Amino acid sequence: MNPIDGKQIQAQLFSWLEQCLLRRAPQDDPLSWRRLQWALLAYIALDLAQARAGSDWTASLGMTLLDTLILILFSWSVLRVTGKTARYPQILTALAGTGLILGFVGLPLILRAAQLHADAGPDPGLLLGWLLLLGWSIAVQAHIYRHALSASYGAGLLVAGLQTVLAISLLETLFPRAAG
Repeated sequence: MNPIDGKQIQAQLFSWLEQCLLRRAPQDDPLSWRRLQWALLAYIALDLAQARAGSDWTASLGMTLLDTLILILFSWSVLRVTGKTARYPQILTALAGTGLILGFVGLPLILRAAQLHADAGPDPGLLLGWLLLLGWSIAVQAHIYRHALSASYGAGLLVAGLQTVLAISLLETLFPRAAG
């Protein structure tokens, strides 16, 4: 099995950036189990780093595991219900890859929020940045699901919204001090 070289990584990162800008569809990338593995590992590593910025190791590992399981199982369930499971590797690769890109964009917000004191109150700039990033993330997921389901953008938006609500609800319920 050949390792992914630097040019392939650069091309894939650019593709995910283009998907984040809604200029490229997940099916424009070749099906590759190696890329899926790479995308998931990078997504998990960044997710863990983000969680670790404000939580202990146990909570960080739990939140990362939960977030990753939601990503994997929710997208599989949606494709299974709609009979489009053949698209799963490309869609999961796109969701993990674009999540990685948006995670890097959001990392400064997370690090800054972790520096602030809990009793200092919400920072309006951080709150605005977080809301913009959340909206962008949902828009990107909607774009991916729209292509995965061969449906309208509105249908993709509904699916992406459901995934986001599920993830936030479960994280807040299972990790109230860490996720809040």
